[in-house]
Amino acid sequence: MKRTRVVFSIGALHGGGSERQIVSILKQIDRARFEPILYLVYRQGPLLDELPDDVPIHSFEERFGLPRGPGILMHGKRVADMSSFLREVEADVCYDRTFLMTLIAADAAQRVGVPNLSTIVTEVPEGFEAIAGRFQWAKRRILRRLYSRSAFALANAEGSARSAEAFYGLQPDSVRVLPNGLHLPSIRARSEEQVLDHWWSADQGGTRIVTAGRLDTNKGFHLLIDALAAVHSERPELDFRAAILGDGPQKSRLEQQIEGHGLQDWIHLTGFQDNAPSWFRSADLFVFPSLLEGMPNVIMEAMACQVPVLAADCDSGPREILQHGQFGTLCDVNSVESLKEHLTRFLTQSESSSDDAAARTAAAARHVEENYSIAASVSKLEELFDETVISSSR
Repeated sequence: MKRTRVVFSIGALHGGGSERQIVSILKQIDRARFEPILYLVYRQGPLLDELPDDVPIHSFEERFGLPRGPGILMHGKRVADMSSFLREVEADVCYDRTFLMTLIAADAAQRVGVPNLSTIVTEVPEGFEAIAGRFQWAKRRILRRLYSRSAFALANAEGSARSAEAFYGLQPDSVRVLPNGLHLPSIRARSEEQVLDHWWSADQGGTRIVTAGRLDTNKGFHLLIDALAAVHSERPELDFRAAILGDGPQKSRLEQQIEGHGLQDWIHLTGFQDNAPSWFRSADLFVFPSLLEGMPNVIMEAMACQVPVLAADCDSGPREILQHGQFGTLCDVNSVESLKEHLTRFLTQSESSSDDAAARTAAAARHVEENYSIAASVSKLEELFDETVISSSR
């Protein structure tokens, strides 16, 4: 039986949620039915080390060389190279994540007649406007064409699907919802590892607060720092430590912000941590202050590790995962004051509420197990691949 050859594509493999999801899918997809191949723009990122050994990796950077020339010229070369690549490997299906990769991969696939599936992973218009850069009106029109001609346009959250339809002018209910999935056994195994950072150890005392994600403005870590600074100023007797896991372009700015508040002993930027679940498991609270989201994996990972979650009530993602506050606490988006109030409430809660909190986190873990496993997510994706191949062969 001939296996379906699927080319997966994304820009690089840094530590973001979309990159982690690609790696999880590549680990889980049925090798008896599918032959996965990975195409990157840049062969970069710590998650390269987590890829299965049997997945061939190709990149535009290695095939073409270092980028030269204006951006629009390089974009054309990337589309042309991926078009050639899809023909070379005789791809049956092309799958991409993030709209920046859709601009390359879906365009390339549609030019050479390879059916494609594109996944929308961020809330629009805010997420689009923050990342799209120049010529946004043109990119928006191009994406409308690419999504409408895709075998399937997918979103990882209901809110993202409906907002994408409105923003790009797509037919109502044309974007299907396929939630992210987690490989829960590996998350649990990593959660049992010991965090070696002495500053984080339990014997240092205080409430341990953790968050994680790419260090960019949209993740809202600057809001969390200001909120913790306000808590420390107003209630200096409340002892806490906060670890911000991740790397990104705002690292220097966040370091300066922490120093400006004099909180170097209370808040640490740890950099990328491949054992993030162990930090989650050992924490007393996971905070997610993002300004906008699609379907953030780290919230689900924290829930799987049975740590209480406080998240910003974005239009998409956290609200759906936490079921409108049933499995965690929601605070106002882009609000230092709301974060401060909820953090203060958590830091001052009585021990009598610990049983209720334990029951809530246990229920949250069950919710993730039942609704967000990678096995269920990949099984649905495999069905879409099969449907796509059958339709294209008619």
